[in-house]
Parts: sequence; structure tokens; C-alpha cells
Amino acid sequence: MSPLEPFANQTIVDESSTKEILTSILEIRKSIPSKYFNPSIKKSLQYVAWDLMIVSMLFLTYYQLNSINFIPLIIKNFILLPLYTFAQGTIFWAIFVLGHDCGHGSFSRYPLLNDITGTFLHTLILVPYTTWKLSHRHHHKNTGNIDKDEVFHPVRKFESYKMTNGKKDNIMIPYFGLGLGWLIYLIQGYGPRAVSHINPFHPLFHKNRLGATISILSVFIALSFLFYLSKIFGIFSIVKYYFLPWIVFASWLVITTFLHHHGIEDDLKLPWFSNDQWNYVVGNLSSVDRDYGILHDVTHTIGTHQVHHLFPAIPHYYLKEATSSFRQRFPQFIRESKEPIMKTFINMFLVWKSQYLVDDDTKIFVYQKEKKQ
Repeated sequence: MSPLEPFANQTIVDESSTKEILTSILEIRKSIPSKYFNPSIKKSLQYVAWDLMIVSMLFLTYYQLNSINFIPLIIKNFILLPLYTFAQGTIFWAIFVLGHDCGHGSFSRYPLLNDITGTFLHTLILVPYTTWKLSHRHHHKNTGNIDKDEVFHPVRKFESYKMTNGKKDNIMIPYFGLGLGWLIYLIQGYGPRAVSHINPFHPLFHKNRLGATISILSVFIALSFLFYLSKIFGIFSIVKYYFLPWIVFASWLVITTFLHHHGIEDDLKLPWFSNDQWNYVVGNLSSVDRDYGILHDVTHTIGTHQVHHLFPAIPHYYLKEATSSFRQRFPQFIRESKEPIMKTFINMFLVWKSQYLVDDDTKIFVYQKEKKQ
């Protein structure tokens, strides 16, 4: 069987080289109207104001309901608290996406405004804006590259051997620990190319050491403020009103970013390439659009991901229209899934766990659905 057969009729057309595809990034760019590349400061700020207003309303509503004495404690703890935690955590995730736009320069055309806004938004949810922005840009520049991508990439066996000092098995937290996994990722990173996002002296941040330092200090100041509030209102209150939603947000982040580039659904192949077989177009086409139902627009259409990866300068509020133009011109490149998100995440993690180690000489790799015994 040809090594390209598993994803025939998708990205690659010339079996002599994975870099030979039907089109170039410039041709794809021509298929998308230029107006979708122009961010509106007014519109971007409206989304910021909207999300911050929802965060405030959710907090005040839950706080008032929690203060009503005649509401039974069982209802407060087992109905109101879970509802608040999920809703507020989801809006935290939406706020992260707006900061993500800032990092890509799709919030506005003004870098200083982008960085100020992005630092503010990401600090609210304890994310060091600049360090994450730089590592995320590295991911965009190397998407689908086994040898250079930033996280969730297949790991060559020799790299695994080095990481584990010769041990056969890596310790794997089930489902990446969801929100815990995001915390570990920020502090120490994962895999053979692990990056600590709280270390401004990492080589990845050398071009913007000042911004990295400011972002990290901003997060520590926010943590200090939360600690101060805990002294006044009690640690349980801070956990209940802030950190439980934060765990939901962080879990959303792990689930969503993992599923951007992984899937084993029928007719969906997402190849990974060795460095000598990779280029920007084939790598970034190897991402998938997913539908998050009623939360898709609430979280600023981040699940509409394929065109975002090709052109991160497109603001989130134009992604649907840009994707429609892209699909009309290049239907052969579409990768889309409408499968339930949590079911897909659980199934894909189990496949990933059993298949992510690849041979040292692997050129092209595709995760395969495992046959039931």
C-alpha cells in the first residue's frame, strides 16, 4: 500500500513528495475575500465588553442566589454551583479566545493595543500572555510537523527514550488531567520539546524577553490579589467563585486544542509529517473544523479551525464566512467533524495513548481507529 493511501483525495496529490499539493498558500488566500482579513477595533472591543459583562452578571447572580437563606443548601451546592461553575468557566474560555486573537494580531492592526488587551484578558484567567503567544506562534509555524510542533505531537521512540532515561513506559495522566494538564503545561511543559511558560529566559522567548517578564509578573500579581481576597472572604469563597470555573476553562482548553489536530472519525484523516515531508500548507491543512453546538458562537467560533490555522490574521468573527469561501473553492481540502465533542475526546485520547510513539524513521503518520476485540 502506498504511504499516502490513507489520506488520498485530501491534501497530498503527488506520491513522490508530500510537499507537492494542488495549490499554494497564495492561491488559497485568493479564494478568501480581503475584507475578512481586516479586524475592526470597535467590533473586537465589543466582544471584550460583552464577555466581561457576562462574567460580572454570572458572578453577581450566583452571589445573590447564594446569599438567599431560604434556598436549601443542597440546591445551592448541587444545582446552582455546578451551573455557575460550568457557565463561568466557559466564558473564561471565551475570554481566552479573545486574548488568542490579540496574540495573532487579529484583534486589531495595532500591536501595542493587541498586547495590552491580550495581557489584560489573559491575566484575568492566569495565563502569561506573551510567553503563550510566542509558543503558540511556534505551533502555528510548525503545525503537523512531527519533529518541530509544540505539543500533542507524535513522539519518536528515541525522544521518548531520552525523556524517560531508558524506561519503557511514560507516566500518562488520564485524559491529560484536563484542567490539571493545562497547569502542568504552563509550569513545565510536555514532551521532548517542553517549554515552561513561567520562565522568561527560555530561548523561545528571547525576542521578547521584556514582554514575557511583564506577562509572568502580571499573573503573579493576580495570584497575589486572589490570595489577599482569600484572607478577607475565605479560601473556600475564592475557590468556589473563581478557581472552580478556572478548572472548567482549563479543561475546555485541553479538550479543544487536542481535538483541533486529532481525530479518528470515519473519512477523517489528519496526517503528521516528518520535517523533510512537511510544509506550511500540508501541515496547517491537517486540522479539523468541529461543531461545539450552542457553545460554538459563545466561545467565538474557535472550533472553526482549519482556515484559522492557514490564516491566523483573520478575526474570529469572520472565520465562518472565510471558511465558506475556502470550502467553495477547495472542497477537496475540507476536514470537518460533527461528532459529539466529549465522546470524541475520550475515544481519541485512548487511541493517542496507544499510538503516539512512532518509529524513528517515520515519514508520515496517521492515527488509526483501533479494532474492537
